[in-house]
Amino acid sequence: MQHLILSDDGFNVAHNAYHRLVAAIYFPLSARDQQQALILADIEKAEFVRVGGAKYKPTEIFRAASRIAEKRTAHIYLTGFVALSYIWQKDFGQSPSLNRSAIIASCAANSFGKIRWRPAIDPFGKERATSVTSDLSSVERIFRKYRSVAHICAAHVAASEYLAPTHLWDEVPEVTASLITNAAMYQAALSVSTNTSGWNIWDVHKHFPASLGQWPFLEPGEEVLSWIAHGYEVAVSEGLIKK
Repeated sequence: MQHLILSDDGFNVAHNAYHRLVAAIYFPLSARDQQQALILADIEKAEFVRVGGAKYKPTEIFRAASRIAEKRTAHIYLTGFVALSYIWQKDFGQSPSLNRSAIIASCAANSFGKIRWRPAIDPFGKERATSVTSDLSSVERIFRKYRSVAHICAAHVAASEYLAPTHLWDEVPEVTASLITNAAMYQAALSVSTNTSGWNIWDVHKHFPASLGQWPFLEPGEEVLSWIAHGYEVAVSEGLIKK
């Protein structure tokens, strides 16, 4: 288990906690990549604050890093969707596994096909669409790569129906608080749903900000839950899994 430090004093939310979460989900296999991303984020945010959002222009290096991250958007969504499928099955008295959860996600992805999103450095710009793979072996491979941050990915997917788009450098405390709280709840829920001991989880509990102790948990929206249920029904009807 690895630990994400989201509070530097045990009580208050760290000043860049949101960026620490983002760096973790885009670079889950490398703490060094995360550290470099945070250094770059501090430099870019300082420029954003200095000149204002209307005049801010990302550096070429940051644009290059953003392109790498954007290519992983569908993988992060898919990981969160599989994680929520684990929890959904457990809530309905089933015994989740990666294969069952991946089949549900695969069947759902085969129906919805693409996800729509906006770049974090241009949240009010043109909406983009990215295909989500429905190939079962690919779904399982992607999840294995990102499973250490599956709880954080799930928090992003679940919160996407509630939280309005914001600029990456224009952090909203309520958004950060919701993502941290949801990530902690999903980490606990996943540990109950399946054996996560081999996932090398990026733990958010040890350095959880005590000030968020009473922060409300955001349940997944109806759209996400309906797609999980749809994937399950399709998988059962096609004989891919048993009820």
